[in-house]
Amino acid sequence: MVGRVRTANPDLYVRRCVVCGYDGALLQNGHAERCARCGCDLHLRPARSYAEMEGLIGEPITLDSPRRSAYREQRLIQRWLVFLFFVALGLLLMAYLVAAAIP
Repeated sequence: MVGRVRTANPDLYVRRCVVCGYDGALLQNGHAERCARCGCDLHLRPARSYAEMEGLIGEPITLDSPRRSAYREQRLIQRWLVFLFFVALGLLLMAYLVAAAIP
C-alpha cells in the first residue's frame, strides 16, 4: 500500500543507476549521458531513487509504449468479439425457446 514516507533516511532519495546501482555525483545532478560503471544509457533508463521507483514520491512511472498500447487495443477488440458472440448465442437460444413454445 502506498503511503507517505515516514523516515528521513537519506538512502531512499539517492539516485542510482537502475542496472548496476552506481550512485556517483554525476547521476545526482543529471549531467551524465551514460553510467560511469556499467555504461547504461541514462536517457533510455534514467537514474532513479528507491523512493521514486516505489512510487513514494513524485509521479508514478508509466509504461505506455506503442507496443503496450497496441496490445491493449488488441485485447479490447478480442473482449468485444467474445461479448458479441455470447449476445448472439443468447439471442439464438431465446429464439429457439420461443419457436419451441409456439405450437
